[in-house]
Formats: sequence, structure tokens, C-alpha cells
Amino acid sequence: MPYLDRTVVEYVQCLGASLKIRRGTQKWLHRRVCQKLLPPVVLHRKKRGFAVNVVDGWFNSSLQGPLSDLLLDGCSRMYEVLAPGPVQKLLADHRSGRQDNHKLLFSLVMFEQWLRGVRSRA
Repeated sequence: MPYLDRTVVEYVQCLGASLKIRRGTQKWLHRRVCQKLLPPVVLHRKKRGFAVNVVDGWFNSSLQGPLSDLLLDGCSRMYEVLAPGPVQKLLADHRSGRQDNHKLLFSLVMFEQWLRGVRSRA
């Protein structure tokens, strides 16, 4: 994996900016090197988070079970500071495909888990 090779990383850090950004294109040299190896659709797509498909797939499948139960549970600790209606609407809109709310829903799940951890230690 060249991105994990310390020598490669140190070398690229020493390169001038003109090899990294050219005519508004970021990672210019990287794209040139990969041009023969990758299809244009991969070379020109927007930046994505690491393992985004794996995490999104896991999260969406988990919304059918325990995560959904946590978000819909009227006794969830987050409902001490949040109204349940908007949270339930976010979940319903996400499930129906009207909106992609996975980032907000994931944040709410983490908030609930944090609240439960804080309360259990208190």
C-alpha cells in the first residue's frame, strides 16, 4: 500500500504545490500517475470518507433493529433535551427514502449512547 509507505509519504510531502494542485485540480500528480490504472469515473469522483459504503450499509441495516428501537424509545435519555417528534420524522423520512438522514441519525445514536454512559457512571 503506497499510502502507508513512509518513504513515499515523506517524498510526496517534499514535492512542490504545482505538482499537487494544477488548474484547480487537487491531487494532480496522483491523478496523472493513476490515469492508466483507474477508470475516469473513479479518478474524477468527489472525495469520500474511508470505508463509506461499509459503514453506511451497516448503519442502514441496523436501523431495522436495535438502532431504530433506541431512536423510537420514548424513554431514551436524549428526549430529556430533544422533542421525540422531529427525531421520529428524521427516521421515517430516511426509511422511506425521501431524505438521506444517516449522518444526523448516527449522531443521535451516538448522543444517546453517550448520555447513557454518562448517567451510568454518575
